Amino acid sequence: MDPKTILATLKEASPLDLFLISFLLLPFITDGWLNILEKLGAELNTKIIALFLVIIAYIIGIVGVLVGNTRTRRRELARDVIIQYLNFHNFTMMSYERVRQNINPSYADDFLESLVTRFPNALRKAKLKGGKPGLAKLVEESGNENEA
Repeated sequence: MDPKTILATLKEASPLDLFLISFLLLPFITDGWLNILEKLGAELNTKIIALFLVIIAYIIGIVGVLVGNTRTRRRELARDVIIQYLNFHNFTMMSYERVRQNINPSYADDFLESLVTRFPNALRKAKLKGGKPGLAKLVEESGNENEA
C-alpha cells in the first residue's frame, strides 16, 4: 500500500477509530518488542522497563493525536463558519474584530492568521479600511473572461 494513501486514511480517521485500531494492534506490537528484547538478551527487569516505556510512548502518541485532531477540527469549523457568514451577508472580507464580534470572541489574531496558512485555497489575509487586519474569502473566477 502507498504511504500517501495510508497517511490520507489516518488523517480522515476519527480519534476513536485510531484508538480502537491501535488498541487491537497493541498485543502484536508488544510481542514484537518482546521478541526484539529477547534477541538482545535482555533480562526480565529490562523487558519490563522497555515495555513500560513503549506503553508511555503509546499514551503520549494517543494524546498527541487527540490534541492535533481537536485543533484541526476547530480550524475547519472556523473556516466554514467564516465563509458561511461572508456568503450570507454577500461580503468578501471581514476584520478580525468583526469575526470576534459576530462569530466567536475567543478567536485570537494568531488563530485567525493560522486559518490562512492552513486553508490557502479558501482564505487569504486582507487589510480593511483604517488598516485593520482581516480575512477575505477567495472568489472563484467564472472562466468566461477568455471568451470573446
